[in-house]
Amino acid sequence: MSKPQQQQVPPFPNKYQVRLVASSDSKPCIICYKPATTVLLAEGNGDFFYTCQQHLKDEQFANSIHPQEYTDLVNSQKELTTKKVQLEKDVELEKPYIWNKVTGYWKNDKEKSEDSKNNDNLSKYEKLKNELKEVMKELDEKNKLISEFKFKQYKLNQDIYKNRLMIHQKKVYGQQRAVKIQQEGFFPSAPSHNLE
Repeated sequence: MSKPQQQQVPPFPNKYQVRLVASSDSKPCIICYKPATTVLLAEGNGDFFYTCQQHLKDEQFANSIHPQEYTDLVNSQKELTTKKVQLEKDVELEKPYIWNKVTGYWKNDKEKSEDSKNNDNLSKYEKLKNELKEVMKELDEKNKLISEFKFKQYKLNQDIYKNRLMIHQKKVYGQQRAVKIQQEGFFPSAPSHNLE
């Protein structure tokens, strides 16, 4: 019976941090070969490569790791969205209709006192409308913050990550081979005995 194979631990995890370099230090992007100033650096400095900022938005290349700050923004956006929907319903329920104004012209004095109650409804409608405007403004600010959020950590797509591991393995193998070539006894030596 053969031994079960142990799973090899990769030399670096699939967690990359974004770093920016000066434009004078830019190198070609690994995808499109244009000069890039964005560097993805693996945790533990095991791997790094240059890429364009646009490629980081491509989900087939890398996915952002959401920090707690971003998660809080998204949660508050969801809460504001539900609050907005509820306020829109409330505003629609409290909305004064034109029919009420038309019939108000033919009311007598007793009905005019009831009309003051309608004014309370109107003021309630205005309050709800103002509150809805505030929520909409706050929601727009949250959406803007979310769209402009700068992620600092990314996880590469599995295929891209495997490619990075293969490149790393080739580099290590090349270094080991260069050391072996320099060692004595790697190449066969010419015969040293006399031929008779």
